Amino acid sequence: MFTVCFCNGFQVRWAGGLHYRFRKVTCSSIFICEDMCRSTLSRRLRPTSERLQRRTVRQKTSGKRFRQRRPDALVEIKDGKDGIVKRCSNIACREVYPVCVAEASNRCSKGNLSSRWHHISTDEHLCQACYEYYTCKAGLQLVKQWRRRWKSGGGKGQPSIKNFIADEVLPYWLECQLCKKWRQTTFASPDVIQSFRCERSIAENGEVNQCDFAENPVVKHPLTANWYHHLSTPVMIKNSPTARFLANEYYCDLVGMSPTSQATDSRAAFPMSEELAEVMQPFYLPNDYGRALSCRPDAMDSQELEEFPEYERDQVLYLSIRNLVIALWSLNPNEWVTPEKCSQFLICRGLVRVLLVREAVRIVRYLTQKGLVNFGILPPPPDFFTATANKLSVLVVGAGISGLTAARHLQNMGAEVTILESKDQIGGRICDTHHMGAVVGKGGQLITGIVNNPFAVMCIQAGLKYRPLSDACPLFCSDGSLVDAYIDKKVEFHFNSLLDAVEYYRCRAKDDSGLLDLLMQIHNAYLEENGSKFSTVENELLSFHISNLEYSCGANLSNVSSLHWSQNEQFAQFAGRHALMTSGCSSIVERLANGLNIKLKHRVTKIDYNNGRVQVSVEGGQLFHCDKVLVTVPLAVLQSNAIEFLPAMPTRKAKSIAALGCGKLEKVALQFPENFWAKKTQSADYFGNVASLSLPRGLFNVFYDFSNKAEPSCSGSNVLMCYLSGEMVDLVKVKSDKETAAICLDTLRRLFPGQTVPEPLNYMVSHWSQDPDIGMAYSYIKVGADGEDYDLAAEDLEKKVYFSGEATNRQFPQTFTGALVSGLREAYKILC
Repeated sequence: MFTVCFCNGFQVRWAGGLHYRFRKVTCSSIFICEDMCRSTLSRRLRPTSERLQRRTVRQKTSGKRFRQRRPDALVEIKDGKDGIVKRCSNIACREVYPVCVAEASNRCSKGNLSSRWHHISTDEHLCQACYEYYTCKAGLQLVKQWRRRWKSGGGKGQPSIKNFIADEVLPYWLECQLCKKWRQTTFASPDVIQSFRCERSIAENGEVNQCDFAENPVVKHPLTANWYHHLSTPVMIKNSPTARFLANEYYCDLVGMSPTSQATDSRAAFPMSEELAEVMQPFYLPNDYGRALSCRPDAMDSQELEEFPEYERDQVLYLSIRNLVIALWSLNPNEWVTPEKCSQFLICRGLVRVLLVREAVRIVRYLTQKGLVNFGILPPPPDFFTATANKLSVLVVGAGISGLTAARHLQNMGAEVTILESKDQIGGRICDTHHMGAVVGKGGQLITGIVNNPFAVMCIQAGLKYRPLSDACPLFCSDGSLVDAYIDKKVEFHFNSLLDAVEYYRCRAKDDSGLLDLLMQIHNAYLEENGSKFSTVENELLSFHISNLEYSCGANLSNVSSLHWSQNEQFAQFAGRHALMTSGCSSIVERLANGLNIKLKHRVTKIDYNNGRVQVSVEGGQLFHCDKVLVTVPLAVLQSNAIEFLPAMPTRKAKSIAALGCGKLEKVALQFPENFWAKKTQSADYFGNVASLSLPRGLFNVFYDFSNKAEPSCSGSNVLMCYLSGEMVDLVKVKSDKETAAICLDTLRRLFPGQTVPEPLNYMVSHWSQDPDIGMAYSYIKVGADGEDYDLAAEDLEKKVYFSGEATNRQFPQTFTGALVSGLREAYKILC
């Protein structure tokens, strides 16, 4: 008993389950012997020969070895007869029995007998008959209409028939909410996905629950390694919220969106309030110049590639999910973005959706741990997040904005967090006073750039309003006259040119020097070369701009590095308008602290990380033990060696901490019974005091209007705030608060001659430099230091002791937003 067939040009005899090759033939017909043995019939597949497929042939002439070419067909025994089953044309495809997913042609090869298979995925194929139907017959009209929609919807190039099948023909795969089994369906939407259930049918023996039927085993294949790399078409998500941000800016198919299925007006489909749209701009657009905390929607960054190396070669699948997660968060930062929420918007055809839903779990967790989504003062998180860092104990030293943000984020991820604060109140350098009719911050109160600013996002979450500040800043001479607009612009242009010259010098100089000395050298050289001379007003304006720069640095410019003073400008900064927190920043601090375990009046004196667990000693002898410690104290406290580290810090880290400067700045606020300045300043948010050269620089240069402009008739809310910087910052040490307020009042009376400037109702003077637990305003780069010192200050100690705060943030130093971002950064490092 035997069967003879011809496969790949070889005649093969099958007898008793054995295969014998005996001669090559040219005929392609098949002769079937009806009287076949049972063992032969029991086998479903009959490759030509295992030995033939794997053997190597040695050429007698050259002695070379090569592997025989893979057969393009298999022999199948079906219904007692043999037949040839063509393999998929994709050599990497493991599918033995390709099945056509279209079944569009009446000649469709449903029985696997196609002359050619067009590969879509290892489990989805298109037969040659259906391919021809869509290329040269009635189906071509459907393809043409689809291609027109592709082009008008923002697709790139001429899409292939395979793209058409993946976008229009493949079935949807949805997961039943009851049995968690995957089922095929012909329609999908967020509502359908959220409520999808297996169907119930009526049979002869009664109602049948489809949940009882087995799941199609093919849905397990997308979860195997490298399945995604065998896809021949990109991931194309339909009606994606990402289109709200990227429509008409990027080719849809290159960022994981279907060009044919996006809403005509994506802004109407996914609305945002004006305030939210101004803050949430999460993606770089093609013409954008650096904007902080924006990501490229068409490329993975280095950290993403490190976390998801499997998508380095083909990034579209990762990008489609990442962009969707960030878009959902940007549309509604008041609600947790969960994998379940993402799956509702992962609407695409084909088995790839099974992989998308699975990968959404990993990507949501990663983006959450990084603090790119799901941060701030949200309500308690779902169980999905709290299981991330279960049983991890963390001690946070300091209850400022950095420590509270990190503690809140770690606790949301499931860590056991305790905060040790030396003072009797939380907030650190965020401290507001409410006794002046308007909220006045002794420390931080200005949001520097609201676009993508995490603090602005928290304000939206808390429902707190902030007041964007205008650019208008009228300048007044010491006699009260308004500075001439031409002279103002001339000196401002000159000062900016001096800073440009400093940058030119920085690129070529080797030795560092004080910034003020270099500025004056360049200024004097300019005057000498041009034979010009500055007038008194011009010199006063130049001194005013120098004083403003000293306010920004928090130090006399003679102590500031001329080479590296602006090192953070090489990184993207927060864009958009600056804003004043009219309700104060303490309201955000209090919401962050809600639900956290905070121990006040616990001054940490020693951190011993020499053994397995970390031991933290508190003044008074109390000991705490934990897995990790996050130190968030100000730079001045670290420089004073108030906390002992065992073992001691590495030398280079200690040197970097000592190299950075502790900037000093003091604030003075006055409350008046009436708003006497509004008419002259035209209700500007701030106005400048161009002081006489006979007066010291840094004495009340700019006055900020903290009045309640929403209710100008509100009695007692007329507040002006100004600051002491540079040489004058120590005035508060030698003068009483009343005397300091009197000097400020005299300044105002010079600026508003002819007007009655009343005595203030209340006043406030800060004393940050005299606070032993603070000792500073914000950091700056001293002569001899550079931006790398910020990075070294942020380095952890043996993966046990971590550091955050504005003085550890090279990109955003000197701001409470920078401290906040550093807290999220260290929380991610601890979780990893």
